[in-house]
Amino acid sequence: RGLVSPATPPTMATDNKYDRQLRLWGKEGQLRLASANACVLGAGPTATETLKNLVLPGLGKFTVVDGGVVGAADMGNNFFVSQESLGRPRAEVVRDLLVEMNPNDCQGAAKVCDPAQLVAQEPDFLLGFSLVIATQLDPQPLLALAELCWARGLPLLSARCWGYLGSLRLQLRGHEVVESKPDTQLHDLRLARPFPELEQLADSYDLASMDDRDFAHTPYVIFLIKAMAAWRADHGGQPPKTFAEKNAFKKSVELLDRPSKEGRRENMKEALENAYRAYASVEVPEDVASIVEAARQKSLLGADCSDFQVLAKALAEFMDEEGQGLLPLKGSIPDMEADNPKYMALQRAYETRAAYDAQRITQRAQALLAGLPTEAEGGAAAAARPVRVLDPEVARNFCRNAWDLKAVTTRTLGEEWAAPLVDPDSVFDSGREELTAQAPLLWFLALRGAEKFQASEGRWPGADPKADEDSVRADGESVWAETQKVLASAAGSPTVEQLNEAYAHEVARFGASQEVHATAAVLGGACSQEAVKVITHQWVPANNTFVFNGVAGTGGTFEF
Repeated sequence: RGLVSPATPPTMATDNKYDRQLRLWGKEGQLRLASANACVLGAGPTATETLKNLVLPGLGKFTVVDGGVVGAADMGNNFFVSQESLGRPRAEVVRDLLVEMNPNDCQGAAKVCDPAQLVAQEPDFLLGFSLVIATQLDPQPLLALAELCWARGLPLLSARCWGYLGSLRLQLRGHEVVESKPDTQLHDLRLARPFPELEQLADSYDLASMDDRDFAHTPYVIFLIKAMAAWRADHGGQPPKTFAEKNAFKKSVELLDRPSKEGRRENMKEALENAYRAYASVEVPEDVASIVEAARQKSLLGADCSDFQVLAKALAEFMDEEGQGLLPLKGSIPDMEADNPKYMALQRAYETRAAYDAQRITQRAQALLAGLPTEAEGGAAAAARPVRVLDPEVARNFCRNAWDLKAVTTRTLGEEWAAPLVDPDSVFDSGREELTAQAPLLWFLALRGAEKFQASEGRWPGADPKADEDSVRADGESVWAETQKVLASAAGSPTVEQLNEAYAHEVARFGASQEVHATAAVLGGACSQEAVKVITHQWVPANNTFVFNGVAGTGGTFEF
């Protein structure tokens, strides 16, 4: 599902009900969450804990698919059933109790049906959902579900709880992220290639005639632009290139300073620390360059293309035709030594140019939308179809975050099932962990052996209630054989010395994958976090598997 603005923003119950989360993902993120419709397969504790964490912040709609009835086992691990609900369809019971947590803003539905049967017999049921969350689904129906979701571009999040172990897996195809929210913020000051507004501002400063107070409160950006202009005038328009030339340029910046009894001024210290910015080339981030190149290669856009795809195409045109290969200016500047009037004048210069760049990209995007083909309806109906209008705020937000755009495509579950990736670095790191025997990677490989066993035998190892010690031991040996096959099928057939047969026997001894509420609560929190990332198109989702070990209180993310 692409990034498309909600046509009719849902109304909120109150203005401040979601205040805390609005500080995280903003109004746009909240509207996307309120417009989302999640399909959850399963109604056990992993499913309900995940849904609880989505319903409370304002998920718009959800549907629970489960074929079971509330039994005695549910009383011990699922907070969203009650004694009075014994014998009732579990999907309906958990739906009712979940909706009670946010009745004004969330709508719930229930379908009493075995999830595996739904996948096999009613695949079109999944149409119209924002994402699918599958819990405790056996391997073969999960693989079939993954294939369906991949074909339709539908995000899939699968989760499984194994006692005190748990894992979640994301399958995404071209998932678009505008606000990736990196840990470190890049300030695009454009000092090596200043724009006209910035050059005009720098020209308005007469450093020689300033008094000492004004000089001490002049932003370092002005010093560097003036120093680089003088350097280019003396060197045929070329910036410093060699190590000696760069040192000479830094010396020319230092010569702009004035003597001071207090030593070097703060603004001049900043100028010297950032002197490299005046000649360093601005590189477009690799992820953004890939998005732009993909848009550049796509000559035509379909009628159902997302705002992100339209804006990416407009961005590519902007960079090629008027942006000199550069992304639009962000418009933000870092803190620096300057008085308020000078700092605000500098900020206005950047904001003015950023607004202009965003306007040009918006105009290009709207022109692309005007030329989109209509859907398959002819005659007057097609001619009367209104041109899709791009929300200007969506375009401005895209441009503000152009340096941090992401498009995430994971491996499919089918690819992983056939040949998982086992990173040698992850294997090495597992050997360095304080509790090596509890390393999440080792348990995941053993559990994958159990999944292979289930797919082959049609039952989980050790799950037969009549199983004796010998049959459980035999199942453990079979799981170990399957685990070795998993490693053999992995790229490069890695050797995992820390992994041994004891892991397989422990998995078989435990039996079928049971949901312990403590683990389900942690796993539900992780699942809902990843679901919010997918729904809001903010932050970068995990690629592609998170494994949790509640025994050791540790976890890890792996790209299998």
